[in-house]
Amino acid sequence: MNLNTGLRIARAHSPFLRHGSGLYALAPLLATRSSSKQLSPSRPAASRRAASTASQTKEDPKSVSELVSSTHLSTPLTPSTTLNPPASTRPPPLELPTREPGSSLFSYLFRLGKAYTSFYKTGLRAIFVNRRLLSHSPSASPPSSSLSPTTPTSTFPTRSDILLRARVWHDLSRLPLFGLLVLICGELTPLVVLIFPRLTPYTCRIPKQSDALRRSTEARRAASFRALQYQLPSDGAPPPPDSVIDGHICRSLGLTSPLWDKIGLDGPFAGTRARRAVQRIAADDAMIREGGGVGALVDDEVVLACEDRGIDVLGKSVDELRSRLEEWVRITAPESRGDGAGSKESAQKEAEEKVRMLLLEPDGRI
Repeated sequence: MNLNTGLRIARAHSPFLRHGSGLYALAPLLATRSSSKQLSPSRPAASRRAASTASQTKEDPKSVSELVSSTHLSTPLTPSTTLNPPASTRPPPLELPTREPGSSLFSYLFRLGKAYTSFYKTGLRAIFVNRRLLSHSPSASPPSSSLSPTTPTSTFPTRSDILLRARVWHDLSRLPLFGLLVLICGELTPLVVLIFPRLTPYTCRIPKQSDALRRSTEARRAASFRALQYQLPSDGAPPPPDSVIDGHICRSLGLTSPLWDKIGLDGPFAGTRARRAVQRIAADDAMIREGGGVGALVDDEVVLACEDRGIDVLGKSVDELRSRLEEWVRITAPESRGDGAGSKESAQKEAEEKVRMLLLEPDGRI
């Protein structure tokens, strides 16, 4: 094989030219060509044995943050990488055209439909991208294997991994029905999703749809707080039963359907759902504190974190929401240090109790 043949092989295999200049990438190929003539007959057998031994070694699963940072080996993981899930888990930007005075209505509607079509294509494509990211995440494996004592600490799921898993499962469960809705409605999909906003995956929610969901959630939360005021104890009175608190938490966080409010019931499994929500929020607060604080979160994740904690976000700036979230994370920090097994459990229960009390106050303020 002459030099021209080697150049054609290097040009056909683009991964060799991806991480450096042309001459730098061709050097290993030319060196292999010149040194292959001097190999002894026993060298291929040794190479095959080494390859067989390496193939039997199973690598530990890497987190999404480690996979993202693998392209920059000299750069350590930053708090923003471990706390923020990939941007593909959030809706892409929607750029709607403006109708100029001299343009026709047909051309404007055509460009408007094209913008929505591009938005939904990007959102649907992001679902499968996130699914591939989840397949490389420790959160995709069973909890028993990911929390094994022999598992290295670096393979434990980060906040980014946990949120990625939750959002992927949410989107995949709504993908079949939403795909059918897009096929049937076509260009009218942006109007139909406003009627059924909860059938849409996260990555395909238009801004008007997100605002409509937030308005309904905040209105339901305000009504629940008004009803709770008549059941909260005064000084010296016994506290309300846990069923009342659990029902308020489910309504405030949107864990049950609003249809149950019209018939005056809390919804099925309200106690279990409220307890799991409190545990999830307390664990998320701990990961934010240990991962770099609220300052490491991007603006979109600050808004979503406030929504998860029952804090109203409509009409408020990101700076105000960030300070509110910082106050929340500071208040829910347990005072006891979790050094031993018993102390860790007591610290966790203390944090969950603080979260439960904050959920009984409007906007999470004490």
